[in-house]
Order: sequence, then C-alpha cells, then structure tokens
Amino acid sequence: MQAITPLVDGFMYPNEVELQWSVLIVLYPFITGLVAGAFILASLERVFKVEAVKPTYRLALLTALSFLIVAPLPLQLHLGHPERSFEMYLTPHRSSAMAMFGFVYLWYLMAVLLLEIWLDYRKEIVQLAQSSKGVMRWVYKALTLGSENISEAACRLDERTGWVITIIGIPSAFLLHGYVGFIFGSVKANP
Repeated sequence: MQAITPLVDGFMYPNEVELQWSVLIVLYPFITGLVAGAFILASLERVFKVEAVKPTYRLALLTALSFLIVAPLPLQLHLGHPERSFEMYLTPHRSSAMAMFGFVYLWYLMAVLLLEIWLDYRKEIVQLAQSSKGVMRWVYKALTLGSENISEAACRLDERTGWVITIIGIPSAFLLHGYVGFIFGSVKANP
C-alpha cells in the first residue's frame, strides 16, 4: 500500500493517524450546490413564472449541465485509482451510498438536465439542421434525434413536457445536493 504520510506505511488503523480531507472533497459539495442552485433558478421561471429571472433561464440550465459534468472530477482526482470508480456502475451494491448516488447522478444528468435542455433547444436545432451545410448539417440532424416537427402543436408539447420534467427535476436537485450531506453525516471517520 502506498504511504499516506512518512509516518504511515502498510496498513493503517483508524486511531493511528488523523487524516484530513483535501480541498477536492470540499470542492465537490460546492459544485453540486452550484448545480442544484442553477437548476432551481431555472425552475423559478418555468414552473413558478417568476419574470425577474426569465432572462437567465437558458443560461441557468446550461450552467447546471456544465457544473454537473465536472462535479465528479474532484472525487476522481482525490481517489488513488480514478479508473476504479466505474466499478460502482458495473457492479453496484445496494448497500453502498456512493454506488446509489452514481445512479442519482446519472438520472439527474440524463433524464432531467439533458432532456430538458434538448426540449428547450429542439426548435433551434431543427432550424439549424435545415439551414446548415456540410458536416454541421449532419451534426445538427443527429441532435434532432429524428424529431423534426416544429409546428406550434409540437412546440406546445415540448413546453408541457419540459414543465413536467422540471417538476420532476426539483426534488431530484434536492436529492443530488442533499446526498452530499448524507454522506458527510454518515461517515464518522473524518470530522
């Protein structure tokens, strides 16, 4: 086993050395808080019709997505072997809070943020697929996911579907950020 400090070599027992969490562990709840906050800001406009935040709606969704993509990086960098983190997806244990959070993370990323952003930008993506030339035309065509109907009825359906996804996303945002507090509260080894 790699030495953690010059005083510790081999196996370590809980009371031999006081381990401090690095700034990477502190950065993780900060980033997930930014994700949840940006999504809640976006939901204020879509669900609760707060006009004051309407100009920030799309930016808030893209900010939430950007920070959600980089949220696991501090944890990955903190691990000794970041490539082993995929094992929690491949061989999950239902009793492991970290493994279950991996699925919460994927749910929030795939079913909430990506789907809501796609519904919000679908009309522009279809228009770009129709007006672009060359390689970008194929890129935008792939991003339409085969849905090229941008009639008024289709746009209203996108809006209603996005509203439902936002309603589902609000408790998901609280779950995403609340999980961090759960982990910190359940791990008694590091104060």
